Amino acid sequence: MDEWLPGIRATVRPNTWSTYERLLRVHVAGREVGALPLRSLTGGHLNALYAEMERDGLSVNTRRLLHSTLHRAMRDAVRWEKLSRNPAASADPPSASRTRVQSWSPQELRRFLERVRGDRLYALWRLAATTGMRRGELLGLSHQALDLNSARLRVDRQLTVDGTFGPPKSRRSERTIALDAETIDALRRHVDMQRLERDLAGPAYEDQDLVFCDELGRPLYPGTISRVFVQHRKAAKVPVGSLHVLRHTSATIALTANPPVPLHVVAGRLGDDPKTVLGTYAHLLPHSDAMAADAVAAAISVDRPLTEATVDPAQVPS
Repeated sequence: MDEWLPGIRATVRPNTWSTYERLLRVHVAGREVGALPLRSLTGGHLNALYAEMERDGLSVNTRRLLHSTLHRAMRDAVRWEKLSRNPAASADPPSASRTRVQSWSPQELRRFLERVRGDRLYALWRLAATTGMRRGELLGLSHQALDLNSARLRVDRQLTVDGTFGPPKSRRSERTIALDAETIDALRRHVDMQRLERDLAGPAYEDQDLVFCDELGRPLYPGTISRVFVQHRKAAKVPVGSLHVLRHTSATIALTANPPVPLHVVAGRLGDDPKTVLGTYAHLLPHSDAMAADAVAAAISVDRPLTEATVDPAQVPS
């Protein structure tokens, strides 16, 4: 593993590499399996590792993510001719979790936004809630990509956990997002405050064209933003959620609105495949199915006048 991680660093996104490194360091390096010679590793060893992690209370998602990482690493070991077979292929990964995503109610979201209204980064919290943008996309947003006059922004990069800028998560993540009037007002106030900070800092200001940065223009560390969010969330007495809950809440509110925002529109705003969005939020949509049934029934109801559907007999082909 110590050879594999440096070997693939230039071939994967920084966030992906950091996830691989953390999983192996935290969940493999300190266990007995981490000391095994590569050629002696078997699927049984990996099954024992997953069982040990389960006894330690680690989630199904964490165990499945580690399995995917090990499978990728062992596949590369075969390709690099260090192994003749992939031992992870004969392991039994944990079954996929059926837990549903966490999201807030509109009331909880309003309570949170009221709590952070006076915060220096209020515009960031509101933008996350109204657009569903990912943490790295928010922290990588440049003034060049923000058009307040047209009420739109462009997602064209992200700030990674190692503090560098890179492309968004996927091609679908490169998108343009419309902004509501209140979010525009919050962003205008934020930009005015930022100009004042730049003037006060003088030559010490490191202008990197970032919409969200510290008082000296430097990028905000992603982990710090996540911790500050949890502090605000607890202060607002909202019981659950990491920063990513704002993304889920934005999607949930849109999909359950009356009328609901179309699935493909929500997916476009999130920068996700509609199939992924449907799989993630399908449990929210049964009422939409009922609405569709009622709408079709109303359109063909015998009690409804046919004035709009009247056809001129002269226009009907013989």
